[in-house]
Amino acid sequence: SKHFKNLKMFVIEAQSQGLIINPQLKLFSVKTEETSAIYLNDEEIKKFHEIDLSKSKYIELSRDIFLMGCYTGQRISDYNGLSIDDVVEIEGVKYFKIIQNKTKQVVYCPLTVEMKEIMSRYGDCPPPSQNECTINANIKIIGKLLEIDQRTKCQITRAGKREVSYVPKYKLIHSHTARRSFCTNKYKQGMRITDIMHFSGHKTEREFQKYIRIQGEERTNYIVGQGYFNIK
Repeated sequence: SKHFKNLKMFVIEAQSQGLIINPQLKLFSVKTEETSAIYLNDEEIKKFHEIDLSKSKYIELSRDIFLMGCYTGQRISDYNGLSIDDVVEIEGVKYFKIIQNKTKQVVYCPLTVEMKEIMSRYGDCPPPSQNECTINANIKIIGKLLEIDQRTKCQITRAGKREVSYVPKYKLIHSHTARRSFCTNKYKQGMRITDIMHFSGHKTEREFQKYIRIQGEERTNYIVGQGYFNIK
């Protein structure tokens, strides 16, 4: 769907410049479908934080970078390679001032206790950057060590046919899981959507809703827990 949207953008631009195009191209579209992306809940993130990886510094670095994403809610292009020069202080509170690479939007992410603990391993600086492929491989290894292996349903359409498979959850962990985890966990904690978007940098609530990864029983329990139903 994304590729066809890009193609149509060029087609429309070509037409605006007087080039002749097949009008059917402008009408053609491909339906989008929700990905099988997952999130890590607060307890799983805590396990990631607490596991001792000091004997494997390379994997420890991947873990620490990933956790910075879980605590800031940023894209990997923004949380992988943060610098101490990005830290600013506002009324006694320290923040990472981040100019998002994708949107150029400025966001301020507060330095949490957990983030400061991570930084203490690197001379009170953010962990140095690491190749994204390495991060993705290593955080899957950590997920397996932590036995985050519940069977997770994956669905995708190939050649018009719906394919369904079940894989261990750790196999679906990757760099963008950090951002989804931040958004979903803050939502579950009751933070207002507009406030979460303030930190994540999402422009519209429609785009933000794609990051909320609670479904089925979990979403039902969350809604009931808000007190809208008289169940006591």
